[in-house]
Amino acid sequence: MNCMVIGTDHRFQEHDAGLEALLRTWTESRFFEPLTAIAEEYHERLGKSSIAQRIAAERHVDWLNIDMTIQEKQEAGIFEEQSNRPGMFQANVTYRVLSDDIREEAWIRKMTQSISSGTTIVVCGYLHCASLVQKLRALGHSVDQRIYLESVPEIRCSQ
Repeated sequence: MNCMVIGTDHRFQEHDAGLEALLRTWTESRFFEPLTAIAEEYHERLGKSSIAQRIAAERHVDWLNIDMTIQEKQEAGIFEEQSNRPGMFQANVTYRVLSDDIREEAWIRKMTQSISSGTTIVVCGYLHCASLVQKLRALGHSVDQRIYLESVPEIRCSQ
C-alpha cells in the first residue's frame, strides 16, 4: 500500500480552508498507484462530516474512519488512559501515552483489511504522524508525510 500521511490538528478536520486545499491538491495528484481511499482518525460526531469524508465522496474513493470506537477502546483496555490523557488543555504541548501505540496498530489493521491496493491518504492528529509513518514503513509500505498545523506542539511522553 502507498500512503500519504497528513498530521494535523483535529480542530481543522471539519472546516478549514487550508486543510481542504491541501487535501484537494493531494486527491488530484498523480501517484505511482491511483488514489483509492482516504483513511482518517475521525472522532464520531453525530450529524457532521469531515473535509476528508466529503472530498472522498466527491472523488468517488473510499473513506474509512480508522479511529477506534469507544467500545473497541474499552475492549482493548485503553479507554481510561485515552480519555484521561495528561495535559489535555495545555497550550502547545501534547502527550503520548502508552496506549497510542495500540490505537495506531488498530488503524493499520483497519486499513490493511479494508484497502487492498492503490494509494491511501491518511489524516491523523499530529501526535500520531511520525509514529504511524514509522509503523507503516516497518511493514513495508511506501509512505510520505506532510504536516498541516497552525503551530507545532511539543510532544511529551507520559510516564
